[in-house]
Amino acid sequence: MNDTAGRARSRRGAVLSLAFACAGCAVGGNGGALRAALDELVACPDLAGGRVGVMVVDAANGAVLAEHAADRGFATASNMKLLSAAVALSTLGPDFTMATELVACGEVRDGVLEGDLVLRGHGDPTFGEGPPEQSPLPGFVAALRDLGITRIRGRVRGDGTWLGAETLGLGWQWDYLAEDYAAPFGGLCWQGNVMTLLVRPDATAQTVPFAETVRVVSLTQGPAGSATKIAVQDDPTRRELVVTGTIAADAPPQRLRIAVRDPARFAAAALAAALHRTVEGERAPAAGSQREHVITCHTSPPLAAICKPMLEDSNNLYAEQVWRTAARVATGDGGTASAERHAKAVLHALGVDVRGMVLADGSGLSRRNLVQPRQLVQLLVAMQASPHREAFTAGLPVAGLTGTLRSRFPDGPARGRVRAKTGFVARVVCLSGYVPRPDPAAGPLVFSVMLNDFTCDEAKAKAAADAFVQRLAALAGW
Repeated sequence: MNDTAGRARSRRGAVLSLAFACAGCAVGGNGGALRAALDELVACPDLAGGRVGVMVVDAANGAVLAEHAADRGFATASNMKLLSAAVALSTLGPDFTMATELVACGEVRDGVLEGDLVLRGHGDPTFGEGPPEQSPLPGFVAALRDLGITRIRGRVRGDGTWLGAETLGLGWQWDYLAEDYAAPFGGLCWQGNVMTLLVRPDATAQTVPFAETVRVVSLTQGPAGSATKIAVQDDPTRRELVVTGTIAADAPPQRLRIAVRDPARFAAAALAAALHRTVEGERAPAAGSQREHVITCHTSPPLAAICKPMLEDSNNLYAEQVWRTAARVATGDGGTASAERHAKAVLHALGVDVRGMVLADGSGLSRRNLVQPRQLVQLLVAMQASPHREAFTAGLPVAGLTGTLRSRFPDGPARGRVRAKTGFVARVVCLSGYVPRPDPAAGPLVFSVMLNDFTCDEAKAKAAADAFVQRLAALAGW
């Protein structure tokens, strides 16, 4: 170690000692209790062999109250959504909306569209969600009829190219690609890019509303009254869904939510079904020779309304869409590499030191993400001073009451007070957010707890993180 590095580390150690010494003032004279709480978390037997990263800061004055491995990179799981929300809100603003257009490609002669009908998306992840009576498609069909279009000689196509060619995050695992929480992203979405897989007692299976290739492998019929257990995986090498397991002879048809492979095709199939016999499906002229005309447009809810369920319910598709849409609007490129560069630029402008940060997706499904507890806390502090603070914090789950924290913190000082974003994938548990103080005028305590590589049950890892936050809430005065 050279002298400069040694002096820097000595100064850093002195600052940390001072921070702990001042922690007593910042958390009601209980600096020793805070240190004990941190030591207990780090030494938790259930986490033995894993990695623990912690940072606690007083938002009122920026004082570091506690830290452990705060400059190490950790897999984030859904704590990544904190970054996605901040980047999207800072880039686009809370009132930003996304359009999905119905486009006629070709001339209309005597009520016949001599070309393709295209559903073109611009990133709206909510398109088609909700009950059938709220579907935008009847309005699209009505707009066609208002123009006198009664036949379509070309095809019905979905266009999701606005966000680029990628549909899966870097580092997403093959064994969960069929799950609804791993739905692919893209410029055009429909019903969360999730379809239904229907499995019947006769051990047959099919997808609805339109057919995907489904291969039934060792799906057996069990006796009446026996347990039903079905597993589905997406085989990307054969482009098919693989179904295994057992189903009881008297079981009702099982409906499983399955991620679609091609969101644009999925949306186009829904539009074609709504058009009934209007589409002839003949080969259309080359795209370059077709004159385009926007027939009608559907507008998404404002970004703030999308960020709320994205954070509260940890919606992965929403996170991918807004992270990439921010980059697309700002740079003209919604791909992963561009989204990472743009996110780092925005985060740097907010005061986050992005050195060592790796962003592989917007949702946190990828294990390639590396973010430090210090960086998450810097972001949370910055968003407290942001003009978009309300839109950002409104979606954070409330301990014991809402979203992904509804079943955690059933009692104790944190319940109903702490607002924090959860994060979980296998061997990763994270919790980052705010602990308010009894005095509304005082700034909150800002914390990040990141647990990686533990081998205990996930419930025990969550319990360890929750116990630390309970102690933090008590030290804040609750």
